[in-house]
This record gives sequence, C-alpha cells and structure tokens, in this order.
Amino acid sequence: RMLVAVLLLLPLAAAVNNGVGLTPAMGYNTWNDFRCDGITAQHVMQVADKFAELNLLSFGYQYVNIDDCWAVGRMANGTLIPDPTAFPAGMKPVADYVHSKGLKFGIYTDRGTKTCAGRPGSEGHEAIDAQTFASWGVDYVKEDSCSASIIPDVAFHQYSLMRDALNATGRHIYFSLCGWHAWYAPQGWNLGNSWRIARDCNAWPSIYNAIRTNEKLAKYARVGGWNDPDMLVGSSPQAAVHNSPAQARTQFSLWAIMAAPLLIGSNILNLSSFDLETYTNKEVIAIDQDPAGRQGAPLVNTCPGFAPVDDNGLVPACHQVWARPLFDGGVALNMVNFAPVPANVTCDAACFHAAGLSRAAVRDVWAHKDLGVFSAYSAVVPADGASITLRLTPA
Repeated sequence: RMLVAVLLLLPLAAAVNNGVGLTPAMGYNTWNDFRCDGITAQHVMQVADKFAELNLLSFGYQYVNIDDCWAVGRMANGTLIPDPTAFPAGMKPVADYVHSKGLKFGIYTDRGTKTCAGRPGSEGHEAIDAQTFASWGVDYVKEDSCSASIIPDVAFHQYSLMRDALNATGRHIYFSLCGWHAWYAPQGWNLGNSWRIARDCNAWPSIYNAIRTNEKLAKYARVGGWNDPDMLVGSSPQAAVHNSPAQARTQFSLWAIMAAPLLIGSNILNLSSFDLETYTNKEVIAIDQDPAGRQGAPLVNTCPGFAPVDDNGLVPACHQVWARPLFDGGVALNMVNFAPVPANVTCDAACFHAAGLSRAAVRDVWAHKDLGVFSAYSAVVPADGASITLRLTPA
C-alpha cells in the first residue's frame, strides 16, 4: 500500500482558514475563451445565463471568473476603475446578476504594479482592493505575478498581504495565487486556496509541461489548498485556444487525478457537445472532488527526465499511469499516452501493489462500464495525448 501509505500520512490543514476551497474550485474563466477581447458586462452575464441553461451548477461548477483586462485605472482615493465602456454600470451589478443565477463571481488582479495586460496591479493597494472586491460581492480573487519580483520570499510576502486583506473583509473569498512556479507549492497552503505551479496551458506541449511539473508535488495538496496546473483548454475552435478532443478529455481526467481546480476555458457560449459531455462527467468530477483531498502521482513513468517543451515543440514519446487514493478506499487511475502512435499501457501487479491494491473491480469512467476484477490491467491507449481513466475498488 505504498501510494496510500505515503499520501495518507500527510497532514490535513485548512489553507488560509477562510472557509472555502475545501474541494478544488469548479467554474469558468474568461482568459482561455476571450483573452482581452470581449470582456464586457454583457458577455459575463451571457456566460451566467449559459451556466443556468446547461445546468452546470448541478455538476458543481460555481464560479464565473473575469480574468485580465477589466480595469483601466484608479480614482484619486485609489479605488479601481472598471472599463466604463465594457462595464458601464460598474462591477457590482455584474456580480449581482451572476449571484441571481445561484453562482459565484470571481475577479482578477496582480501582486505587481501592473497586470500582465498592463492594467493596474494591486501592489501597495492590497487593503483597498480587497475591500473594493468585497463591496462588489466578489467570491474569488485570482492574483497574477506580472510586473513583480521573482524572488520567492518577496512573492510570498506580497501574497500574504492580499491574503490578510481579503480575510480582513470578513467575506469568504477563494484566493487563487497565479505565480507559475513549482516553488510556490511548499508555501502555498499558508497563502491561498490554490497556487499555480506552471506556466499557462495553451497548446498540448504546455499541458504536458504542467502535468510533468505536478508529478512530485502531491504532498503539498490537501483539503483547503490545491496545486493548480492552470485552467482547462477545451476542443472548441471558437475559443482563443483549443486542443484536440482527446487531449481536452485527458486534461480534464488528469486534473481530476491531480485534485486540481476545474475552471472551464472553452467557449462556453458555443460549447460543443463533446466538451459538454467531458465537463459534465459525474464520475470524473467525483474523483476531482473526492473529500479525502489527496492528489495523485504517477506509478508508471516511461517519460525522460523532465525538460519543458515549447508550444511548437514535440512532446516525448512516452506514457504514464497516474493513481489517486480515494476516500472510500478505492483508487482512480489514468493511463496517458504522449506518443504519436498507440501504446500498450500496463498497471501490473507491482503497480496495483503500489496503489494499495492486490485485486480490484475495474470500471471505465468514460465508457461508464464495469470491466471485471483484475490483479493487473493493460489497455491499448490511442496516440497523441489520449488516455483511459479507471476507478478501482478493492475486491
């Protein structure tokens, strides 16, 4: 019971004692959908309407989050000014509308002097920004790291200022750190509800990079605080970025194994039936939201030592088997094939043992099919980032 023993010995602790983030956040973020274009009150309200139409709240998706490009400056007293063209009535009516749909509202800032798009950052304005966000009814704050020091101790201090400012408002606000480095993980639980551990996910190689970065970070995830490998990239060509349907489904599956936030970045207003099926798979969502809060890790790994791959580069021809221990004593497995040709991927008896199992009833959570009882399991996994996700129950 190697994996179970190692992960279950890890302490549980609330991240910032703010009462939220007890399971990974689920929702939507504008960035992978719109980028800076089309960030308007009308579009955000249309997204909230679409959430209601698709009944996404019933699957656990709560947050509708605005990313960069909404602010244009500050008033004389330091209060942030929303873009008057995009948000003519200000931000509170938008938050109120999102709330009227039973959803929660999120917003973006930066710990530096400017955001990544050159809008005003929160450095030196943490207290007034936190109070402003709370007065608008904000439920989720993502704080980026552009125009800011890359010295870890400086970054930790700046994030602690916003953490304390948000807590001081008395409002339960999910705090998402966006620092893009694995060195946030050991300190992340003390600073926020989730912390980015890699660069942005865009093309498939960047998703590979996030997966490989998160291999060794499982011990830092726990109830209330989560390693964040970035937002989901769907397969819809209408979004600012997209990948193949198989790759989008693998990302969703592995994010569940990694106990990661599930923030949809596909084009929600024109969501394909495939992406909708992906994001509403209750069996996979249950893995992500498992109350034990234990992140998975790879038990089988034929990949070379990790070196980041450029977005236009080639992902190594290799495969992995990830395993996550679950609250009911079961284990979730993901067999992912990064190679350009199909591969026979096996979790053999030693792999089962490392997962804490000798024999298990195996269920394919995408086919929604029970496959039988096994003491080892093999499957041919299609090429180019395809995967198979299984739930194993001791037998």
